[in-house]
Amino acid sequence: MAVENLLLCKTFLVSGNNLSAATDQYIFVKAGATTPQVVAAAASDPTLGISQSTGKNANSISVGLVGISKLRLGGTVHHGSLLRATTDGTAVMHLGLGPYGAQALVDGSSGEVIEVKILTGLASSS
Repeated sequence: MAVENLLLCKTFLVSGNNLSAATDQYIFVKAGATTPQVVAAAASDPTLGISQSTGKNANSISVGLVGISKLRLGGTVHHGSLLRATTDGTAVMHLGLGPYGAQALVDGSSGEVIEVKILTGLASSS
């Protein structure tokens, strides 16, 4: 039996108020300064997962860690491309070096929310 859109989430605390806007749902997050906090990921940050909701300082937030999730775009992406965080946690195409956090399952452009496969890693030069 096939399962559509399976997503494994964990609850974390928001560190600061940088995840409280409606546009902060479905963005890349990274580990905060203390455990178990998260903040919006920025360009070149290793990502922990994708926010599934929004919240203010010390509120709980659900973060998708493994599976298929929605993700807000900060630029044009193509089906199959690896994605990394921009300065505000939205996603753009990964261009070869540094951390990535997902793989696009469809084409999309800036401002859209698309389906992605959460896929964290670090590409480096050999």
